[in-house]
Amino acid sequence: MVGIRHINLNMLNSVEFIDAEEHMLFAITDGEANMDIGYGAQEIGRGSLAIVKPNQAVHIDPYKNSISFYVITFKVIQIPNSNTSNHKRKSSIFPDTGPWNCVPFSKCIDLLEDIERHSHEKDELLQFYNHVRFEELLSFVLQQSVSFASAPDLRSAVKGSIAYLKDNFAEQVTVAKLAEEVNMFPWQYSQIFKELTGQIPLSFVNNLRIDQAKHLLLKTEDRIHEIAHHVGFNNEFYFNRRFSKAVGVAPGQYRKQNRSTIRIVSLFMEDLLVTLGITPVVQWFHPAWGQQDYLGLMHVPTFNVLQESYESLSKYEPDLIIARGSDYEYQPSKYEQCKQFANTDIITQDDADWRLTLRTLAERLGRIDQAEKAIQQYEDKLSSARNLLIHSRKNQTYAFIRFKVDCIVIDQQYTKPFLSEDLGITLHPMAQKLTLEESRAGVSWEWLKSLDADYIFFVFDKWHEEEIGAERLQINHPYWKEIPAVRNCCAFEVDFMTWMNHGHLASSKKLDDVLKMLI
Repeated sequence: MVGIRHINLNMLNSVEFIDAEEHMLFAITDGEANMDIGYGAQEIGRGSLAIVKPNQAVHIDPYKNSISFYVITFKVIQIPNSNTSNHKRKSSIFPDTGPWNCVPFSKCIDLLEDIERHSHEKDELLQFYNHVRFEELLSFVLQQSVSFASAPDLRSAVKGSIAYLKDNFAEQVTVAKLAEEVNMFPWQYSQIFKELTGQIPLSFVNNLRIDQAKHLLLKTEDRIHEIAHHVGFNNEFYFNRRFSKAVGVAPGQYRKQNRSTIRIVSLFMEDLLVTLGITPVVQWFHPAWGQQDYLGLMHVPTFNVLQESYESLSKYEPDLIIARGSDYEYQPSKYEQCKQFANTDIITQDDADWRLTLRTLAERLGRIDQAEKAIQQYEDKLSSARNLLIHSRKNQTYAFIRFKVDCIVIDQQYTKPFLSEDLGITLHPMAQKLTLEESRAGVSWEWLKSLDADYIFFVFDKWHEEEIGAERLQINHPYWKEIPAVRNCCAFEVDFMTWMNHGHLASSKKLDDVLKMLI
């Protein structure tokens, strides 16, 4: 850096810079003018920047009111590189674009004022520090030239502001300040900002801060108030409130829940826990149905959901208990007991929407990447399966039968989201006509005999069997072999616990079953 000046011009004056032997950096701090650096006159105002190369004429002419600007002169010394051609050595890193707008200009102003204030230092170390300030300014300016030289409209300016906030979210900002940096009214800035992000500016910034805080809570041992300050919250109480509202738990609880050794109980949601790489400390068990064997949790102790008291879960010393919304609605008092000895959280999503439930669980446990990876793997596998079925089994129908010892249920609750919505196989019209209550109540053998679905999937429900294998006696009925799908060897028995379940692993195994049976 050779020197720095702060210049004020009124409407009666203009200024011209010619035959300069150094590069010049112009930064407009106030007012408006026309600036010509060889591209024709262009309007400049507060926040405009320009870099002018040696021996390039510059003309600045105020036309509305006075104008103030800094001009810094500096020399560029290129370091030879033996691996670089002579032609490349002569190229410049500085843009030939003319003036551009800087966002946020406040950072530029702060550096310029510091550089000017220390420009007359005699001490060599202080001179060096000032040169470091200049290099910081130059680095910031060059980044701005890439981001904003081609941003003529307001939306582009706000996009640049958003990009800056993503890297500088810890700075203290206001909408008024952000809008001023891009020469907009606050309401105008907020409107465009929300169109681009779906959020108002301060909510966007706070969410960036919360995301970084979540990372620091898991990766460091810093205290809560230290993390709050680091990400931009000056008040720990306000940070705790914002974090709890956004994440659902307080920062300290979030850190505890997401330790790699976290001890979790989530009855009948073990499928999703395993998907996220978490082994529960105890697993769901039903005296009639057994456990979810397809998960391979043979070494995990079981909890009898019909016979054991939920208070006994305390012996597993869980850090967190997560309940399905349907379980909590059915037996809220049991989970209220759990709150006496462990943090207890309720997932309120529809059980059938396992993707949404998995994402919610992953958000609360800090494992979003694992969830998205699992969902994408399933979607890729599903897409391949759908393509195979479209070509080989187009326009064919199915029905799903759940044999109980005393009735025959046409299931839609557990299997329709997978077969109809995921795979796109059509539920047979006879089954479609049944209401959920009618299908649960059961159908007659006469009804079943007339069912001409192309495929039948069936399971044996052991809940009410009087003796082992009693459910299977149902298919000894003479009408069973008269059903078209049975005669055509298109009736397939599947695993009860896998198909009467919602989850990533269950759905993946269902895909394997369908492809093995139908392709």
